[in-house]
Amino acid sequence: MRAPQVLLGVVLLAGLALPARAGDQAPPKGKALRALVEAYLDADPAARRKMRKAWDDQLAPLEAKALPKLRKELIKYALKHGPKLQKKGRNWFFEKGKGKYIVAGSPGKGLFLGLHGGGAGSGDAENAASAMGGGGFGWIFPEVLKKTEHGWTDAGSEQFVLELIQAAKRTWKLDPNRVYITGHSMGGYGTWTIGSRHADVFAGLAAYAGAPSCVTMEGQRKPTLVAPGVLPNLYNVPLHFFQSGDDRNVPPESNDLANALLRDIKKEHPKGFNFRYDRVEGRGHAAPKEGYRPSQKWLASHDRVPRPAKFLWQPVLGWKRHFYWAYWAYPELESVLQFEAKPGNKVVVTTLEGSDDLEGLTLLLGAPLVDLAKPVTVVLNGTERPAVRVAHTFSTLMLTLPRLDSHLLFDARLDL
Repeated sequence: MRAPQVLLGVVLLAGLALPARAGDQAPPKGKALRALVEAYLDADPAARRKMRKAWDDQLAPLEAKALPKLRKELIKYALKHGPKLQKKGRNWFFEKGKGKYIVAGSPGKGLFLGLHGGGAGSGDAENAASAMGGGGFGWIFPEVLKKTEHGWTDAGSEQFVLELIQAAKRTWKLDPNRVYITGHSMGGYGTWTIGSRHADVFAGLAAYAGAPSCVTMEGQRKPTLVAPGVLPNLYNVPLHFFQSGDDRNVPPESNDLANALLRDIKKEHPKGFNFRYDRVEGRGHAAPKEGYRPSQKWLASHDRVPRPAKFLWQPVLGWKRHFYWAYWAYPELESVLQFEAKPGNKVVVTTLEGSDDLEGLTLLLGAPLVDLAKPVTVVLNGTERPAVRVAHTFSTLMLTLPRLDSHLLFDARLDL
């Protein structure tokens, strides 16, 4: 059978048509499959789309009995491709002088990302590493790529944090359901922001003396809105945040507002939004009196739920397309969508804020959300669609493989 060699040619040529028997070929195996995975991971987004289109056109649907082995092989090959971390000490991720990170401990009980404080021209990973760490957890302390007031979301630092997590998966046998993020001051801001935008990555967030960005309306003295992309996304991820009322560096108004708004949104969605707000006096801009460890232990008592029965998503990054079991090729930024897997093999998608135009939205399906041996019904903004059979496809596996996460590796999708 010539399929492995032909398919590898398709990958390398980014989606040229196969010359024979469209729709009945199988994915390659062994070395050819590994080469295909590496070529796909190295490709840019446009080339990946062409590859997936070619596979949809040329490959037969996958049989359920073949999936466990194929999934295992894909993850194995993906984890062998790409940069790894040094397992201890102070290091550079990109090149000397760029991408500093400090590693301490081993992530057998979980991995924590510790974000340092600072601001314009100040802050470094050493501060976070000396203040946090321990607890029997593995720790990575990254340093912002550029020292600005919002360093964790400037100059690629947000992507840097995510790349470190991916590299950690290649370095250790890391449980992706036990990755946590925490930080103090500007690191607290980074925890709020990165942790919420990528809530599907983390099992818990802890922010100390740092707050989410808030908006103060004209004519108002205090903030009235939390910046988009934060609160709705926290439906499934436990959050602890700490604030002293006498903090002059980060006054309490923003965290007080976030607490009030989270209480309100939890009334609408009572099964979600597991958060704890510790509001004290007399600590200024310092850590909690009892230190960081108690809240770290509370976070570590939770595992991530990678395929939740319900979640909300407010995208604010054009490059963040995969969130839990949704993939949105062209996300409408700042809209709010609600996704629910219901009894009876039914999936309900509702626009809570924004346009009903959901172009490019894809549902990633599988257990425990739905039984793919039966037809799946979708209800989109109140309109129920006819039930359909959803096939297992190689292109869906490859679409979700770059996450390097077996729990978020899907083999079936329904394009809306």
